Amino acid sequence: MKIKMNLPQVSEVHRKRLAKARVPLAGLVVVAAGSLALFPPKFGHAYASDRDLEARVQSAFPNTHIGSVKCGVAPGLCEVTAGKTVFYTTPDGRYAMVGALLDLKNRVDLTDRRVKELAALEKITGTIGDPSPAQLAEAQPSAEPSGGPPPSSPSLGVIKLDLPVANAIVHHPGAPLKVSVISDLNCGFCKRLFEELKTAPDIQVTEYPVQLLSPDSLDKAKLALCSHDREAASDSLYFGGEVKATGDCKTALEAVEANTAFARAHGVSGTPTIIRADGQAHAGWMSLEELRPWLKGAHA
Repeated sequence: MKIKMNLPQVSEVHRKRLAKARVPLAGLVVVAAGSLALFPPKFGHAYASDRDLEARVQSAFPNTHIGSVKCGVAPGLCEVTAGKTVFYTTPDGRYAMVGALLDLKNRVDLTDRRVKELAALEKITGTIGDPSPAQLAEAQPSAEPSGGPPPSSPSLGVIKLDLPVANAIVHHPGAPLKVSVISDLNCGFCKRLFEELKTAPDIQVTEYPVQLLSPDSLDKAKLALCSHDREAASDSLYFGGEVKATGDCKTALEAVEANTAFARAHGVSGTPTIIRADGQAHAGWMSLEELRPWLKGAHA
């Protein structure tokens, strides 16, 4: 299955600007996170302001309300919010990238953190996306997100996970330790978690894929649940490989929608969310060294 994203067309004026820039091919950088993009990291704004870029992105996606555009979130990248969805473009508005932006030095999923900020602001102001200055003024200052990294051991309390196993991908079935994971197949830290879990045959993982980070997360989750080998499909979608769907995927789509609705109803705004046998839920990635004793605590 190929997931396509309609990107804005390049105007004749924009082509002339690119020609004048004379960017060497050696300066091109490949960014991979759910989709591929090529862009020159030092290429400056082709438009006068973020507002101009916002107008260009909005024209490229006329059926989607663009909430905000902010350049400088990382070298050569501008953040775009559309409701609770976050994606990225180059400063000239030519290329778009859907997926997780990871700060490897500080071990922070910047996309996940931004999605949580938007969810928190929605609770404060009652609006989806970035609020107006007036709405922020009415909000309680103490509830405003700090912008810092999430706590090292964030807990969501107890979540009674009553979703059917038919909505999930089961890894290492029959293993003695049990854990459930609410995941987004575009989530960088989900990928890291499952990379480690591949080396842990003593842990049975029931993975419930959802669509929280990106529009194409829905397609990927549906494809995984529609595959004749769900575990292999999940692995391929995280790490690369072929995925074969079986027949009509309507049931798989309904399962992903149910998983996503459950996650939102229980305050899950980021992934991975890890739930052990007694219902204790942890927001964010855990290393195997942390995970094993935490899982055993369910039976203590």
